[in-house]
Amino acid sequence: MHTSNLLPFSLLLASSSALVLPRDAQSIATTAGGNAPNGSAPLDISKSAIADFSGVNFLENMESAFFLEGLQNLTKWNTHRQHDHAIDVVRRVQAQELIHVQTAEDILKANNAPTFAPCKYTFPCSNPDEFFALANVITSVGIGAVIDIVSGLAVSDPKIVQGPASILAIEARHDAFFRHHSVSDIPNPAPFDTRISSTYALNLASPFIVKGSCTVPSFTVIPALKAEVTGKTTGSSGAITFSFDATAVSKEDVSKTLYIGWVNQANVVNYQPATIDEEGVVKSTIPEGMAGIAFAALTGQNTAEDVSSLTAVTIAGPAPVQIS
Repeated sequence: MHTSNLLPFSLLLASSSALVLPRDAQSIATTAGGNAPNGSAPLDISKSAIADFSGVNFLENMESAFFLEGLQNLTKWNTHRQHDHAIDVVRRVQAQELIHVQTAEDILKANNAPTFAPCKYTFPCSNPDEFFALANVITSVGIGAVIDIVSGLAVSDPKIVQGPASILAIEARHDAFFRHHSVSDIPNPAPFDTRISSTYALNLASPFIVKGSCTVPSFTVIPALKAEVTGKTTGSSGAITFSFDATAVSKEDVSKTLYIGWVNQANVVNYQPATIDEEGVVKSTIPEGMAGIAFAALTGQNTAEDVSSLTAVTIAGPAPVQIS
């Protein structure tokens, strides 16, 4: 792993250049169903809270840009009015993301901290099915990252947890809609969502962000891991193959006894033995008992119990895997 300052904390998203987002406050609030909180922004928050709200700023900025692009594409693809309802929903989603951006920016400005504008983005999404599938992954990753933020604020700044917790609930509603359109008719596959680290979220974002297009915080770069699966879900059990760039991983790391660490719901990390099948290819097993989306990481140990500890010893990953 190494450190980069090329990416923001946020997620995937879309376009060949930085999107100019609509900022007409009244029309945005009307579409979103409400405005940013009208009370005074919290002052004298901790340094870790500043970092957390910077993350929210990045995350929601990028999600807003992605859904604006998706809205434009759905309108173009709506040749027989088959996407009328989805366009209605995505329009509201995009406006709500803008309100979330404003909320984070208000807090950062009140504490004399910098805010962050959208970067330039590019991502493959050429039809409605690809859009809905990517939207489901984006919102699932976003939920996992915001769970991590709320967990941190609960310790450092418990009085200001309400805002991110309220955002988390709305993100979950967004995710259920996109899951219904891409994975399953069941919007609630598990009793808990899955927390991921900010480092994992950044690394999942990295392939979609144009390097050098914006000012961003540094983060630890981890080689990517890809789940080689067919179909919408894998099921909870059975064999699975992952691929990674062998040139990005040290020979020392892959010479260790290897495992896939599975992060799912509120459980401790589940480890399954992994074997190198050929250069850049590893085979393992999907544990029984998982549901919803899981995040898989290649690692050389099997003792780290939570996602933060696993992140520090990840060789490649994480790979999002739709279990059910």
